[in-house]
Amino acid sequence: MTASASGPTSALPELAEGNGPPGATEADPEHLDLLGRSGSVPLGFVRTERRIYLVARERSARWPVSVLREGSAVVRISGELYSGPVDLVTDPAGKRVVLERFLAKFGSVRFARWYDHPARILEIRLESRDPPEASPAPPYVDWLTAEFDNVADDYDRHIAGNRINVLLRDRSLAHLRERFRTSPSLLEIGCGSGMETLPLLEEGHEIFCLDISPRMLEVVRAKAHAAGLQERLRTRRLRAGQLGELLPEVGRGAFDGGYSTYGALNCEEDLTPIPGALHELLGPGSRFVAGVYNRWCAFEVLGYAISGQPTRALGRLGRPIPVGASRFCVDVYAHSVGDFDRLFAPYFDRERTEAVPVLLPPSDLMGYAERFSRHFDRLSRWDRRLGAAWPFRFFGDHFLSTFRRRDDRGRGGPSARRPTVTPARS
Repeated sequence: MTASASGPTSALPELAEGNGPPGATEADPEHLDLLGRSGSVPLGFVRTERRIYLVARERSARWPVSVLREGSAVVRISGELYSGPVDLVTDPAGKRVVLERFLAKFGSVRFARWYDHPARILEIRLESRDPPEASPAPPYVDWLTAEFDNVADDYDRHIAGNRINVLLRDRSLAHLRERFRTSPSLLEIGCGSGMETLPLLEEGHEIFCLDISPRMLEVVRAKAHAAGLQERLRTRRLRAGQLGELLPEVGRGAFDGGYSTYGALNCEEDLTPIPGALHELLGPGSRFVAGVYNRWCAFEVLGYAISGQPTRALGRLGRPIPVGASRFCVDVYAHSVGDFDRLFAPYFDRERTEAVPVLLPPSDLMGYAERFSRHFDRLSRWDRRLGAAWPFRFFGDHFLSTFRRRDDRGRGGPSARRPTVTPARS
């Protein structure tokens, strides 16, 4: 909702253009070279005795993604090599301190041009003056956590500023209201900034929110407190793949329903533990709503194929889909409707699937929809009707699938053997 190279220099990931002024050289004490397979990236920096800080002005810049994915970096300053682990600076106070140092070092004109309003601030913790021979990359979840922490304070504006993102949230909220009208206690996996949580709290539901990002959970708690709804809200820092860890805390059948929309389920490489854990956590006959980034998006496949971009047309087939091949700031995993049917089949029956959207473009192609902005509401209504119809419901940007829990006498009770399900590649 959010957002690392190891080994010798020759093994570093490919990097792209930096954000330093053109013509910067390694002899320039105001700049360093971030080293990678394809060469070096000149970047402005500030440092303390054991820390180096870098600023990425654009979210689309490739160099921060390359080092964050691997977890460490090698830099050259005035001919000397330094290396160490890389982290995102996500604390607002910490960001302000770093930016004040950039302002003091580079002056107001250069600061305004290169460093003001950054997408990411990176910290390199210096460990040695030589590239490490080998160091394990940090887990993907560390990168994921930092990216969502980094965007938490601005997440609502990101959603509200794009009509397709608003449509996605409006559609999922309508879906949840319809399915959980008589379900007072809900489990939300991946709550983000609470754009669905708060309306459901206001309507009387009690919600237990899980999220990988502690900063997102802080945002949700602050919103609930401001609205006087904090007594209906519980939160826990937990990613979707750890769902089973919640059972000892809350007990079996603790919730009347559950949902996870547009995020958390696409950030897990292995989803197989989730349906069994949900079967334990949800009461008999309860529903679970999954909002999932779809492997097969008709708008992308047809649009990119017609425009002669076959790689982009099939870009969602990667496992994972790397940053740059999708619109997200982290690597993600796309799934088809069939993937989820097979995944949930031992424990749940699918009741309904709806594509969101299918006629309108994905959010990163909003410019196409803006050409018909005067008719957007009408197109949205057509999109909803078409998205619920066969075969279109299988080919949206996302899909919303509703699953109903089988009781323990069914073939998928908690005593049944958990299947090993790897989503198909096509």
